[in-house]
Amino acid sequence: MPFSLISATVLRVRPIGVTSDYCPVCRKECRFRLTQAEHKRYFMCLDRGRHGQPHHELTCMSCHCRVERPTEERPISILPDPKGAAFFEPEMLPIVQKRIDNCTSMESIRQSDKLSPAQREEMIRHSLYCFSRLYDEETFERLTPGTRLFILIGMIAIGISAYIAWARTGSYLAPILAGVALALILLSLVFWAAKHSPRKRVRTWLAMALVPLDPTGEEIRKVRAELQGSRLKAGFQIRTRKVLAKIKKLKAQEAGKKTASPYTH
Repeated sequence: MPFSLISATVLRVRPIGVTSDYCPVCRKECRFRLTQAEHKRYFMCLDRGRHGQPHHELTCMSCHCRVERPTEERPISILPDPKGAAFFEPEMLPIVQKRIDNCTSMESIRQSDKLSPAQREEMIRHSLYCFSRLYDEETFERLTPGTRLFILIGMIAIGISAYIAWARTGSYLAPILAGVALALILLSLVFWAAKHSPRKRVRTWLAMALVPLDPTGEEIRKVRAELQGSRLKAGFQIRTRKVLAKIKKLKAQEAGKKTASPYTH
């Protein structure tokens, strides 16, 4: 962490509009909030410019899952004012609508129980690839070094104040209160990460997308091997056993909802 306060790469996002795309969780064409995300290099808390190429983040307005898309799919020459993001909708390349049509057509085939083994395999593959890039993000990658430094200084100040109060009074009340304050800060960081970092929720989204397909462990491992061959972190970070356990849990919850009586209190 001390090194990251001096030199760090941070993911910064900027709202730019709304758009349509296929949602792998809702399994249909949906409306999405559109943001531009790019990595920035920071040195001594100073912005040293962009690192790598930007990409678009799409957040489904229905289920709130998040996917990444290349900026080339929705070319924007001048980024609009974030205040008008709720009304701006960039034009999509024809390939995007073609992908939406292909995915919705495949879903219709699935719902009619006419999927071929090859089509089912492709749908499983598509679900994993939809969320694969999110595994590249570190949990606190969206925290700037300035924010991290502020948090660190605050925690040190609490610790020093507690020590001074204990040295002067001999009471353990100050250290106890300081411990509670530090615990609250850490819990706040965890809550912030759960809310802002898709890395904390991507397994749930992936499992929700895979539930209707009911993949086997071998089928997931096969796609993981492809991701590893493409040098994507998801190929190493995805845990087949945990994904299958999450799918099983979601299916049990869905079954419970279907069997529950509307008169049950």
